[in-house]
Amino acid sequence: MSAVSHVFTWRPVPDQAKDFIAKVAKAKAIHERLGCMVYVATTVAGGEAGTVIYMMTHESGAAYGAFIDAQETDKEWVEFWAGVTSGKPAATLVSSALYRAVEGL
Repeated sequence: MSAVSHVFTWRPVPDQAKDFIAKVAKAKAIHERLGCMVYVATTVAGGEAGTVIYMMTHESGAAYGAFIDAQETDKEWVEFWAGVTSGKPAATLVSSALYRAVEGL
C-alpha cells in the first residue's frame, strides 16, 4: 500500500510567529499520538518563502482514514482546534494538499 501525506502550508503572522510555533508543537504531539508521522519545515527558497510546512504522513489510505475518524472525536484535538480557531489567528493557511506516494519509488 502507498503512503499518504496531508500537507499544509501556513504563513505565520509576523508578530505571532512564536505563538504559532507553540501551537504547531502542540498539534504535532496530538497528531503523533493519534498515529501519524509529522514533519515540520520552513520554506527557505522557492515556493512560498517564509512559510511553514506541516506534513502528516500515514502508512496507507486506510491508516489515513482511521486517523481522520480518530481526530474528529479526540477530546484533546477538538479542544485544541476550538482554541486555535477562535480569537486572533497566528497564521494564514496558504494551501492544503493530499498526496499518495508512488509505489516502487
